Amino acid sequence: MASGGFGPYLNGPLWTGSGMSGTEDQHGGGELSPVLSPGLSPGMHSEEERLRSFEHWATDSPVSPTDLARAGFYFLGYGDTVQCFCCDGVLRCWVSGDEPLREHKRHFPTCGFILGRSVGNIPRTPGSPDSVDGQLLSQLQRMGVDEQVSVGQAVYPEMEAEDTRLTTFQNWPPGASVQPDTLAQAGFFYTGHGDNVKCFFCDGGLRNWEPGDDPWQEHAKWFPRCEYLLQTRGREYVNNIQQSHFNMSEMSGSQTPAAGNIPTGHEVLSGQSAVVAAMLSPVVQTALQMGFQRALVESLVQSRYLLTGHHYTSVSDLVADVLQAEEEERQGSQSRPVTGNLSAEEQLRQLQEERTCKVCMDKLVSMVFIPCGHLVVCTDCAASLRHCPICRAVIRGSVRAFMS
Repeated sequence: MASGGFGPYLNGPLWTGSGMSGTEDQHGGGELSPVLSPGLSPGMHSEEERLRSFEHWATDSPVSPTDLARAGFYFLGYGDTVQCFCCDGVLRCWVSGDEPLREHKRHFPTCGFILGRSVGNIPRTPGSPDSVDGQLLSQLQRMGVDEQVSVGQAVYPEMEAEDTRLTTFQNWPPGASVQPDTLAQAGFFYTGHGDNVKCFFCDGGLRNWEPGDDPWQEHAKWFPRCEYLLQTRGREYVNNIQQSHFNMSEMSGSQTPAAGNIPTGHEVLSGQSAVVAAMLSPVVQTALQMGFQRALVESLVQSRYLLTGHHYTSVSDLVADVLQAEEEERQGSQSRPVTGNLSAEEQLRQLQEERTCKVCMDKLVSMVFIPCGHLVVCTDCAASLRHCPICRAVIRGSVRAFMS
């Protein structure tokens, strides 16, 4: 079965903005918590209601409740964490100079509210949804964002035509298990390395194809939020593939509960039983197989459930949170007084060395390999590797990590 390298565009891992210390990203913005399950938040369609949620918002915050509510966000009640009523996207760690609407567009480019669609938003000022959508697009244009880009443009627009994608397969391995025409139809183009392909729209990567693999099914299995996939095959098709994969994964282990025993949608189990059920789900089991600490994973699963009533629905979301938690823990330990003999310069050198790609020794590490979980190479070098340079394990997939 083809293995997925979760692309950053639609189903991507955690982003951190310049509000976090040591960040590379100087563009500004908050810290992105991955989407839990896309859907409109009840009662928050109204901008007035969203504004009321900021009653206990910190008065010294660098962003105003008015701008946040206008950009589709409402206050979650802790820290400076806000959530979009439409896409459920979460941002926090705001810094001076941040513009809520810009950050919304940058971190959640496929949000229906940001795309100007009719999503039931009720503005504070009089006007129809159409006029409000027009105002939103105009404001994005004034920020220097092209209107065409704001309507869900592909990551690789030059590969939008199927014939163009097909031409990239000239050097496709003759013994490969999947034919180029079926891959091109499913939105993929050849990267030129091994049997690695990428979706032109969502940037999702797949490799290590096996006999019997269906490109459309693999696309839906690994990148269910890809708009090209949803528009071409329909949401019902994607949901069926996801459900089928979920059930098959559960039946593969004798101690794994049946699909009906895992809470989905608004079904909620109480207390520890819900966490126990979630820990046995295919999503969590995959993360554990990657080598992440069970205690940390369980803590994140429990926190997610207590805060939202939902469990993780994709491996990339869970891995993103685990990586972020590990990074925050590492930064916390570094901030404590150092009793050793290392100078500040030596500590900085070691930190830079840890974050440098072990292949090119130039760019920053950014790809986590599946299943070994090592984060040791940059995006460019990862494309040409079939084995992890640290443990030599076969690379079945990869997850992009954004270091703070």
